[in-house]
Amino acid sequence: MLKRLLISLFFVVPTVVNSDEILSESKIFVENLGKEVVEKVSSLSISDADRHENFKRLYLSTFDNYYISRFVLGRYWKTINKIEQRQFVNSFNRYIVATYAPKFKGWEGTFKATDALLENNYYNVKMDIVNSEGPTLKMMWKMYLNKYREFKILDVNIDGVSMLVTQRAEFLSVIKNNPEGVKGLITAMDKKSESY
Repeated sequence: MLKRLLISLFFVVPTVVNSDEILSESKIFVENLGKEVVEKVSSLSISDADRHENFKRLYLSTFDNYYISRFVLGRYWKTINKIEQRQFVNSFNRYIVATYAPKFKGWEGTFKATDALLENNYYNVKMDIVNSEGPTLKMMWKMYLNKYREFKILDVNIDGVSMLVTQRAEFLSVIKNNPEGVKGLITAMDKKSESY
């Protein structure tokens, strides 16, 4: 279950300088994100409405949700017009927030970045997730530094499994089996979002 949750806690990448300072900053970034999740999403002392809003803010501000939306739709992205693309991005964002924000309620754990590498302008940060309910999970955060010198997350890999690739496989299956295709997927996401 934690693997599915952490999808929720993933274009042009500008050229960046390979420096120890930025690599250190990338590790601090994901550790701080983990702390915010525990304090502002997992905490039992906040209301469910605040949990939802806090998770929404964290997701939209730290993940490249446009890239993620486009990736999970795969080859179908080019089959829909600009208006439908915007509709899909908005529906997908609501779906992610509505699905995962409540599942973090009461979760306890620690996030420890163990290493950071720069490959082809992508920062890959290795992290250990230690929680009270199971073994330590090995994570890899894939991100880049935008022109405003802000990190944006593209994917979260947990124990060798890409959350981005997993989500795309699920969505493509829905599209394939729905007579309305992408529109059917959007409808299904909207219904699920409304149920929370």
